[in-house]
Amino acid sequence: MNQITLNASVRTEQGSKAAGRLRRAGKIPGVVKRMSGESTLIELDAHAYDMTMRSHHGDQLLVSIDLGGAKLSALLREVQHDVMTGKVSHVDFGEVDMSHTVRVEIAINLVGTPDGVKNANGVLEQELRAIHVDCLPSDIVESFDVDVSSLKVGDSLLASQLALGDKYHVTTHKDTVVAAVVAADEEIELPPVDDGAAPSVEPEVIGAKKDDAAAAAPAPAAKK
Repeated sequence: MNQITLNASVRTEQGSKAAGRLRRAGKIPGVVKRMSGESTLIELDAHAYDMTMRSHHGDQLLVSIDLGGAKLSALLREVQHDVMTGKVSHVDFGEVDMSHTVRVEIAINLVGTPDGVKNANGVLEQELRAIHVDCLPSDIVESFDVDVSSLKVGDSLLASQLALGDKYHVTTHKDTVVAAVVAADEEIELPPVDDGAAPSVEPEVIGAKKDDAAAAAPAPAAKK
């Protein structure tokens, strides 16, 4: 993966009002969690950030942040978006040591047409979209291409069966199903759902008929 470099400046103001002023000025507020445990508040040019990141789609990416000539390596941990405009409103980074492994979540991209789909009218189902691995920061990729062409109807691919290479230690549970090929007419019976709706027939109230009958009976004649 090509190195991603982001230019940033240290910001001193914090709070929602200060962040709002930055966004109106075409900036993105952000924070870098340092290995020391401290946090550095930063700001990035929104247009430059969008242009740099538009071709990268991983959930956790390794970036080089240039803070006025001082560079640090960090993982892009979280990106927040404005609910109305969809624009990036805040970014969180975590500084990393390039010589130590980190745990990251990497997307899974299924490639190939399974044998069971091609020759037995099966259906490919992807059960897992991303997998957790431990690796060096320099070995982080945006996605893993996983070949499923050998799967037949009834076959499943488990996390323990992924051939990712010696650089990656899979931490997702080994029995987690990544993908499966099922028969096209196979139906999964779901349990009935109790939606909490009231029954269509109201339950009989004990004593109701007796009370109704008493109300309908003519009143006794008054004694003379």
